Amino acid sequence: MKTYLFYDVETSGLNKAFDQILTFAGIRTDLSLKEISRELITIKLRQDIIPSPHAFITHCLTHEELESGITEYKAAQRIHKLFNTPGTISLGYNSLGFDDEFLRFLFYRNLLDPYSHQYANQCSRMDLLPVTTLFKVFCDHVLEWPYIADGRPSLKLELLSQKNAFLTTGRAHEAMNDVEAVIELARIFSRQRDIWDYALAFFDKTKDGLRINSMEKGRRVGTSDFRICFMVSSSFGPKNNYIAPVIHVGESVPYKNQSLWIRLDREDEFVLEEGLKSDEVQMFDLFVIRKRPGDQLIILPWLDRFKPKMTPRAQAAFTRNIEKLQSHPDSFLKTIHHHQEYRYPLIPEIDLDAALYQSGFFSSSEKKEISRFHGSDDKNKAAVCESFANGRVKEMAARILLRNFEDHSSIVRNKEYTDHLRRLLSQSPEDHIVGFRNDVKYDVVQGMRDLREIQEQERELNPLQKEILAWLKCYLEQLISSDTELF
Repeated sequence: MKTYLFYDVETSGLNKAFDQILTFAGIRTDLSLKEISRELITIKLRQDIIPSPHAFITHCLTHEELESGITEYKAAQRIHKLFNTPGTISLGYNSLGFDDEFLRFLFYRNLLDPYSHQYANQCSRMDLLPVTTLFKVFCDHVLEWPYIADGRPSLKLELLSQKNAFLTTGRAHEAMNDVEAVIELARIFSRQRDIWDYALAFFDKTKDGLRINSMEKGRRVGTSDFRICFMVSSSFGPKNNYIAPVIHVGESVPYKNQSLWIRLDREDEFVLEEGLKSDEVQMFDLFVIRKRPGDQLIILPWLDRFKPKMTPRAQAAFTRNIEKLQSHPDSFLKTIHHHQEYRYPLIPEIDLDAALYQSGFFSSSEKKEISRFHGSDDKNKAAVCESFANGRVKEMAARILLRNFEDHSSIVRNKEYTDHLRRLLSQSPEDHIVGFRNDVKYDVVQGMRDLREIQEQERELNPLQKEILAWLKCYLEQLISSDTELF
């Protein structure tokens, strides 16, 4: 039976590879949006996580709440089972842009399949933020839309919930409250059955690809024909009415699941050096949008009835940019070739927790060792870990034990993880822990800096937020005065 699993997470920070999910809320419904069951999971703060003060004064999770939670390893197994229940369609609000990648890294570092919930057992994913964006552009009468101080509309779930008086049971940014708000939103949209069904098909990878491939290649640049379309995305913002003209410039060669698109309403990227002949024009400096089938970017055909949805500025920019492309086809084709062949750079010092994309799928031999680890009794997991021949699985299993099993901390010796903890407390930039975007793991220096920034801004904080900041200050100061044995 097909079911929806509406969900939301609250986290220790914004880094999807390094930060930790602290609460998970999920409500399973049938396809008519009638509730079947609900789940709320609170997770203990890991000892190698430096909590972000900005995150904590947003979701307002307290030290006491987290202490009552379960370990991340147990939580990962429960959540993985929920998402991989046959026929599950998992969805949230901006879930494909945020929550789902958090879950992917949660599953990976706990030696669970990070992708199976996307395709196996008739499971799939959706996201209600792109659906909301589509309704705002083409069917905005179904909702009361909130407006912020500068007069622009907002797609923030909290404001939509307030404006439309959604019935929820908790405070904003509380995971279960946000799940209930998303379901209320879905109920409103689903009453517009034709648009609702049309929107949901964008998250079907096969249907999404077929729709795009059926659109006409109606614009010639040089000797090549290109597909002009509309792209709808919340990231374009209200000033662009969330819609932009785009040109489809082909597929990535190294990454078979990526199609490449360039916006045609931007002026800053279509600058050419004056005075050059056509064959001397330098390569266009164009930013390429990489779309994957069934993701949060919605592609629509280039139809006359959609054109008025563009702003006058965008329409004028589109006309000028098309003329530039057609005037300098060789330069444009060089640009396309560059992006089609582009490969993400390898990060030489990447940390194991963040290496999902760089290290790739688990091999069959790795999966056998992983199965042995999960299947062993808790008291035997350390011995099983020590017997592993594969370096990646052995190191990841050791981290699981050190993070989640206090009884094993004196048994499992792991120099790499001890160094990982030391670097979190280091004052030296050379000790930064590197992620897959060449970013760094949030450390105690950053935590103290953000804490001081909040205090210096003299923001209006409620008593609970002040209490949380006091706990965080004490917690971080304790870490700074300690050594890694505190962990």
